[in-house]
Amino acid sequence: MPQSAEDAVAVVEQRRIDALLTADINVLDEIIDAQCTHIESNGTSRTKAAFLEEVAKRAFSFDLFEIEEHHIRIFGETAVVVGTYRNIVRVRGTPNPVKHARYLRVYVNRSGSWKLIAHQATEIAPRSH
Repeated sequence: MPQSAEDAVAVVEQRRIDALLTADINVLDEIIDAQCTHIESNGTSRTKAAFLEEVAKRAFSFDLFEIEEHHIRIFGETAVVVGTYRNIVRVRGTPNPVKHARYLRVYVNRSGSWKLIAHQATEIAPRSH
């Protein structure tokens, strides 16, 4: 039975998380489209080349990256993925506190491969009591 588009995108999403955790530049290069815009939860915008360069030089790394929920919607050759995650990012070797965020990622199907063309994350502020 052929894999559904939703299942194919879910596989790419998991490969992306695994590649971030292991700093696997080759997998990230394969998944991320050349025209991708990557916007961090702090508002920083990067190109694919800038993002991969920072991963390669280990400017940041992850001790934890867990997807809490995700929803995949397919619109022809475009997939929109929304959800929440929590992670612990290490910047220049120093771990930051656990971050909880919402994300939006957009993929396009290029010749049978789902490519990430846009990523936007927004940090969810801790609830105050």
